[in-house]
Amino acid sequence: MHKVVVLYPPPKDPAHFKKYYEETHLPIAAQLPGLLSSRYTFAVEGAGSPSPYFCIWEGQFADAAAFGAAMQSPVGQKVAADVPNYATGGATVLHFDDKAFALPPQGEKEKFSAGLAIRRDMFGTANADQVLQSATDFNRPLQEMVTRYCFGEAWANSLLDRRTRSMLTMALLVALNRPNQLKGHVRAAFKNGVTKDEIREVLLHSMIYAGVPAGVDSFNHAMDVLKELGLQ
Repeated sequence: MHKVVVLYPPPKDPAHFKKYYEETHLPIAAQLPGLLSSRYTFAVEGAGSPSPYFCIWEGQFADAAAFGAAMQSPVGQKVAADVPNYATGGATVLHFDDKAFALPPQGEKEKFSAGLAIRRDMFGTANADQVLQSATDFNRPLQEMVTRYCFGEAWANSLLDRRTRSMLTMALLVALNRPNQLKGHVRAAFKNGVTKDEIREVLLHSMIYAGVPAGVDSFNHAMDVLKELGLQ
């Protein structure tokens, strides 16, 4: 992964910076081609003395070439030109290769990057990254294969949209009696546009073909997730 960090010193008008940054600038930056994930914070704390930074933005691209292409694109030029509209103190841009993940050999790299982006989108960046970061020498090949093959090929295939794949996956997990995986994909289903009522219908339909015990268990597992998300 290629990481980009933008450091903003205190501006002349902090209130204007926050409002403009969140309402105008970030929606533009989110359209950068090749941007896999991003985050920002105004809660910048210093150790021993106040932090010299008012805001920090962090983004990730597949590699340095992808970042370079993004900044040369019309969106990238628009992002750069927009900085003076809110950051009166300017901005410092740092970018570097993040060695936290060992990418597969060249040729599978694109599938891995696409799979990682989808995995982060469905399950959250922190969750997806934690799975890979905590992998050991024993199970790292498994996690790389899941990222590359399951998400980078199957989920990335546009013949079926993610919403449809979510419903299919939940139905299959009911039949296979895989509660932990089912809970994860119930959470992901909301990210993929499946409604609470549709999830219930998928579980009911699965019960007809997979059996009543599987259906009852699936409702219990799904209700755990709904309670967790405050949707019960």
